[in-house]
Amino acid sequence: MKLNLTSVLIFVALVVYSITAYYSVGFYHADEHFQIIEFAGLKSGWNYWGDMPWEYFAQIRPTIQPTLAYGLIRFFKFIGITDPYTITFLLRELTGLLIILALTYFFKQTKRFVHSSKKPSFNSLLETLYLGFLLLIWYVPYLGVRFSSETWSAIFLIFAMGSFFAEKQSAKTIILTGLFFGISFLFRYQILFALVGFGIWFLLFNRRNWKNPVLIIGTFLVVFAVGILIDSWFYGEVTISVWNYFNHNILLDKASEFGRYPWDYYLNKLFHLPTKLIGTLFFLSIAASLVFRNKLPFIWMILCFILFHSFVGHKEERFLFPIVFFFPFLFIQFFQLLLEYLPKRIALGLVGLTSLAILFTSIIGISVLAVSPGGLGRNGVTHFIHTQFNNRRVHLITVPLSNPYEPWMAPEKFYSEKNLITTYIGNSDNFNQKLIKKNRVNLFVLRDPKRIHYYLDRGNLTVKYRLIYQSISPYRDKLDNYTRSMDDHDFFYLYELK
Repeated sequence: MKLNLTSVLIFVALVVYSITAYYSVGFYHADEHFQIIEFAGLKSGWNYWGDMPWEYFAQIRPTIQPTLAYGLIRFFKFIGITDPYTITFLLRELTGLLIILALTYFFKQTKRFVHSSKKPSFNSLLETLYLGFLLLIWYVPYLGVRFSSETWSAIFLIFAMGSFFAEKQSAKTIILTGLFFGISFLFRYQILFALVGFGIWFLLFNRRNWKNPVLIIGTFLVVFAVGILIDSWFYGEVTISVWNYFNHNILLDKASEFGRYPWDYYLNKLFHLPTKLIGTLFFLSIAASLVFRNKLPFIWMILCFILFHSFVGHKEERFLFPIVFFFPFLFIQFFQLLLEYLPKRIALGLVGLTSLAILFTSIIGISVLAVSPGGLGRNGVTHFIHTQFNNRRVHLITVPLSNPYEPWMAPEKFYSEKNLITTYIGNSDNFNQKLIKKNRVNLFVLRDPKRIHYYLDRGNLTVKYRLIYQSISPYRDKLDNYTRSMDDHDFFYLYELK
């Protein structure tokens, strides 16, 4: 059987995503764990009411994903998989497989839009670049395996757009579009901003075909009703979580308690986070699409998504994640315009150099992120303790903001270790020889490696120490410092004291 380039790219993606899912232990943002896994713990039995964050009592979170996690965890335990790190690996692996399926389906249904009628000889090149960018731009595998609301909402948004642009559109594909829009919304309510953009596009360019929006909205409302049933079951009373979310975070502005940023926050992030090269390409592609390709809905969805998020005071970079998977479509449309309107040699030079630069960036980025833990690597530390000291009694000494088992002072019960005890040192004057416990492995975790000598000298500890794990590798440190301006005191350093 002869393999084509499409099959090779999909195979490479499967390998890369699986490796990333294995090593990307933990979460990118705390909500990925506390609002999903620990929510599921209430139904699974390792949490009780008092462990729940305020969002649970305000009933503002959609519970389709905690319910999914609860069901999958029960299934894994039924077949004998009880290790928490294995379970979360399987959740990430499932996520990665689903997004590969979604992106491949989206590619199949939309590749005709990247073909050039004026320069058909370039169609094969454009198709290859399109699929390669969709699956393997450097940040996509890392984001694509996250068991987070952002990624799962993106998965079904991708399926929705693939269904809508099916080459043979029918009532079935339109109903599937509404179904997937609804599921995407249930995973993350803010995806409504992109759906508003889709609606604006419909009114501007497709309003004569009124049957399609009726089918989409009707199916969406059915899914929305199912979501109310799921939330009501999970919270134990009839509730409409999307209204609770809107009331608390928009009307009462509760979200702003977690920080407010200026209106141009997302513009800055879009330029710097994917690297300045890809950020520049994004803004050029947006401008070109507005002028030459504005009759396709993606530009309207992306712009509305960014614009409405910019109006909200509380902003986070992860809020952009559901739409970044569509950026390659804009990039290839921009390349198509270059090939059609510029002299062949200049166009090929620009497309070729840009693509090679993205390839080089992606090789470096994927090589680093594929073997890195999620986020700041807190659970990289806990996973190291779990695997290296699994059958030994451990004493973990922590200082302010350093306990990887209790980020933001909230315990991760899902990853709790029976043989581990912790000692919190809030005042450096309490750091003394009595901390060292006999018959236990004594570990010390902190955020700033330069302060290890300060604590040991302050307490006159006559112990030897060695660094046995750091949550972020030096290569990842350089990548984060370049794209996110982070430095080494943001990470976690684990020492063994003897």
